[in-house]
Amino acid sequence: MIDYDATLQSFFAECVKFLENRRSKVQDQADKDKINIAINIVRRVAGNPVKYADYSVRVANGLENCDVGYAFGLYSMGVFSMYKNVLHHMGELNSRFYYRQALARQTLLNALKSIKYKNDKNILKDFYFPFMSPNKFAVKIQQKQR
Repeated sequence: MIDYDATLQSFFAECVKFLENRRSKVQDQADKDKINIAINIVRRVAGNPVKYADYSVRVANGLENCDVGYAFGLYSMGVFSMYKNVLHHMGELNSRFYYRQALARQTLLNALKSIKYKNDKNILKDFYFPFMSPNKFAVKIQQKQR
């Protein structure tokens, strides 16, 4: 069984890892500052995903900042669009409607697989990642055996 709250936290941790890798490659101090702001925003959202699942709450708290898009690499759009897609669907992870819940969970799992692919440093990742299921990257709950 999959723990989707812990999987969401894992996704945010991978986003922070991606941003930290990007920060280490940037030379300009202004760019580093924007990446630091984005890291703080991702950590704040990860700290209370239930509260920040609503777009208007994120806007009111200053978490919808254009610097976040720049920090993720707005021109590549890959990781930033995954991040925004997960933010859009994270409020539905425990929805009472099955179809919304299933869509949100599959979106999270696909985004987690994709960002793990981006963060992976193995040169052979192109050979084995396409064969891996998104469920492999999810955080599992240990069930008690009777």
